[in-house]
Amino acid sequence: MQTAGSGRLLPLALLLAATLAITGGYVWLTLALPSPSLGDPLGPQIFPLLICAGLVLCVTMLAAELLLGRRRAGTTTTAGEPVDARSLAVVAGITAWTGLYFFSFERAGFVISTTLFLFGLMSVFNAGRWRINACTAAGFTLGAWLLFVQVLSVRLPGGWLGH
Repeated sequence: MQTAGSGRLLPLALLLAATLAITGGYVWLTLALPSPSLGDPLGPQIFPLLICAGLVLCVTMLAAELLLGRRRAGTTTTAGEPVDARSLAVVAGITAWTGLYFFSFERAGFVISTTLFLFGLMSVFNAGRWRINACTAAGFTLGAWLLFVQVLSVRLPGGWLGH
């Protein structure tokens, strides 16, 4: 039996599963970073651990939304429930786009990969506004690069642009 609103639960559950998988992989890779024997007591793990905390927060919020959505719908998601194909395609596309970003980050570099990643996401959520999306993606990437490199002294991959 399907009630109003329950058709949105399966895409949310898939988004939660994808975010949980990405978070698990990121935590595992972060904990595998080597710790220096001398010098900085925090080592290279502090910033990735902050990102891990943010990802865990996202997973928690998605899980809460899924549980609250099930309560509001008065039912649970079942295998026989119709699925909104567009929502499924958006979730799958964003998951694949994020995976491509992770794999291209070292090779293409921070500036190129982050600008393209943000532009792609913004083109989905802010469709048809190409100039605004491009300027926002480039501006955010430049600001983040300046913050990391100039203020925090974090080495970011130069990729195709060099160091």
